[in-house]
Amino acid sequence: MPEVRIVTDSTADIPGELAKKYNITVVPLKVFFGEEVFRDGVDLTPGEFFQKLESSTVLPTTSQPTPGEFEEYYRPLMDQGASIISIHISSQMSGTFQSAKLAKKIVDYEDLEIIDSHIVSVPLAMMVIASARAAKAGRTRDEILEMIRGMMKSQQTYFVVDTLEYLQRGGRIGKAQAFLGTLLNVKPVLHLKEGLIHPYEKVRGKNKALNRLVQVAEENYKDDKVWVYLTHGNDPETLDKLRRKVEEKLNCTEIWENQLGPVVGTHVGPGLVGLAICKVDGIIEF
Repeated sequence: MPEVRIVTDSTADIPGELAKKYNITVVPLKVFFGEEVFRDGVDLTPGEFFQKLESSTVLPTTSQPTPGEFEEYYRPLMDQGASIISIHISSQMSGTFQSAKLAKKIVDYEDLEIIDSHIVSVPLAMMVIASARAAKAGRTRDEILEMIRGMMKSQQTYFVVDTLEYLQRGGRIGKAQAFLGTLLNVKPVLHLKEGLIHPYEKVRGKNKALNRLVQVAEENYKDDKVWVYLTHGNDPETLDKLRRKVEEKLNCTEIWENQLGPVVGTHVGPGLVGLAICKVDGIIEF
């Protein structure tokens, strides 16, 4: 049975040490500050990115990997005879998935599955890490694909942002919603649904917004055993508050956390705090 290898892109925001631990191949997107070009997570760390975002007079932009760049990452795995599962950011948010599909045509390798996750950042990290852990435990390609399908049905992601300015500027959310988010200390609670970012509700004040994130998760998962993955955009103190609330209210088998990477940070800005959550029993098995 061929070894199953997991590939993703840098919008999963998986730290390098985790990628190494679980044998995950990460294809970087790029961030541009004017003429400066950085490979996401390679040339620019999350901490460096948010410092640069604060001090730069130039607003950053991003771009997807080319099919040729994907080919460079696929070829060594193909040479090993690996069964490759390549899981990527929602095709409605980025052209990364399409680049991966074009690369598959170029390499003409039958045992290469390209997956549109319909998500980004921590829920994508959760899906990728779960798949890599399953592969390491000896699960077959088909078993891992079945787990991924289960996670797609069970996962939910909710987050709060300080401002909708970055999402609006990047075309990720409408102007009317961006305007509403600037009024009277209103904190927009957003969620990922069907591959896109959607408004969920508006809450007055950040602490109330954090409470609402946990309340929604509690309502939707009740007594289920869950895996929770937390994230923040250069706001570790608020993340700690969210973690304490999650530990108190939810039946967590694991709680992981990270910081948003440069590409995702470009489109949401600083101050985001959020969580991805997935039921464990009957879905995530290693």
